[in-house]
Amino acid sequence: MARPTGVPRPRPAGEVRRAPAPARRPVAGRKQRGPFVLLVVGLMLGGLVSLLLLNTVLARDTITRDRLKAQIAENQERTAELQREVELAKQPEELYKRGKGQGMTENQPPLWLPGGGSGQ
Repeated sequence: MARPTGVPRPRPAGEVRRAPAPARRPVAGRKQRGPFVLLVVGLMLGGLVSLLLLNTVLARDTITRDRLKAQIAENQERTAELQREVELAKQPEELYKRGKGQGMTENQPPLWLPGGGSGQ
């Protein structure tokens, strides 16, 4: 039998009445989510690239610092060695040997002129 169109259908006893479904958003709202997602992903990628560059620069600076520390240590050793050589060269025995090697003579006692130096 056909039911009239304005009469509601009877529900079974265990069925609960549901609230009407909320209206869906228009499809235009979903299009605005795409640029936001791209912006967030772009910012994250930019931050990642920045961190990688920063890490690379710091690693390069660390290598340069280690190289400079080694060079400073070598220069300090060389300076200490040169200071020892200068101290040894200042010793009287060393000065005497070097003077003899260059043809210098020892100090002679002064000569006195006969007659008391009057010039006669």
